[in-house]
Amino acid sequence: MHPLRREIYQLVCETPGAYFYEIVSELAKPQGTLSWHLRMLEKDGLIKSTKFGGKRLYFPKMLRSESAEKAYVILKNETAAGIFDYVVNNPGCYQTEIAEAMDVHHDTVRHHVSRLAQAELVEVIRDGRTVKYYPGELGEEIIKGSLNVLTERYIQFLVEKLKEGCMSPEIIERDLHSIALRIECPASEDIFLNIQLGPWELQKEPENDEEEEDENWESESNEETE
Repeated sequence: MHPLRREIYQLVCETPGAYFYEIVSELAKPQGTLSWHLRMLEKDGLIKSTKFGGKRLYFPKMLRSESAEKAYVILKNETAAGIFDYVVNNPGCYQTEIAEAMDVHHDTVRHHVSRLAQAELVEVIRDGRTVKYYPGELGEEIIKGSLNVLTERYIQFLVEKLKEGCMSPEIIERDLHSIALRIECPASEDIFLNIQLGPWELQKEPENDEEEEDENWESESNEETE
């Protein structure tokens, strides 16, 4: 594999969802050169790309579904992630409620909810003039944590593809959220890939906090009485 193409592939693996100008900025190479190598990586079946939000995003092939990749791209935004967290913890909430809770303008909430709904992270339910927000189908999957699992299918695909390039990949570390590979390259130094699946984590509020506080208050009151 061409050294620059290998460098591009490593970057895409380590930052799934990177868009073209992020790659240009990170590698500091001519746009035309990078564009050509990205096309070759797609042609070889190592990466895939999709256009979303006016940007072309690049992912390792078969890492996750396209809809899941878009979801993670959206949730890289702190405000969008905060809104999603709020909807998960307060299903049936309103736009004004979210805006007040997060101290942002209601137009900001509307913008991000639109993108969250497009990615099926949030479902918008209309009842007459009332609009409520609930976790969407993909949002429910994220709550369950199913999108954070590194599939055997992807690992097998990646290993086979790397073997085709006369390299010997070895899995040196692995958990539900990442995989670390060492790849032997006869003509150059070994490559180390650290593929992160889900740096974003759902902030789920603990349940029954109020009940626990009430119990603690009652216990303290009884102790004072005694």
